Amino acid sequence: DTEYGLAASAWTRDVYRAQRASREIQAGCVWINDHIPIISEMPHGGFGASGFGKDMSAYSFEEYLTIKHVMSDITSVAEKEWHRIIFANRK
Repeated sequence: DTEYGLAASAWTRDVYRAQRASREIQAGCVWINDHIPIISEMPHGGFGASGFGKDMSAYSFEEYLTIKHVMSDITSVAEKEWHRIIFANRK
C-alpha cells in the first residue's frame, strides 16, 4: 500500500486476472502488459497524494468549470399560467 497512485502496470497472460487487478489498483492510469504509453485522448492524473483531477483530455475542463442552470422566459408575460395554480389558495 502507498499514499501515491499516479500509474501502475500489471503483467500477466490471464486477461481476466488483468481486468480484476486493474479494478483493484488505486491509480489514475493502469497499463496491462505495458508501461508508460500515454494516449492524448485519455484522461491522465493521479489518485491520493499523486494529485487530483485529470489532464490531457476533455475531463481537464471540469477543473475550471462550474455548472449552472440558467432559464430565461422570453415571452414577456408577467403573470404565468402556473401562478394561479400555486397562489390560488393564498389570501
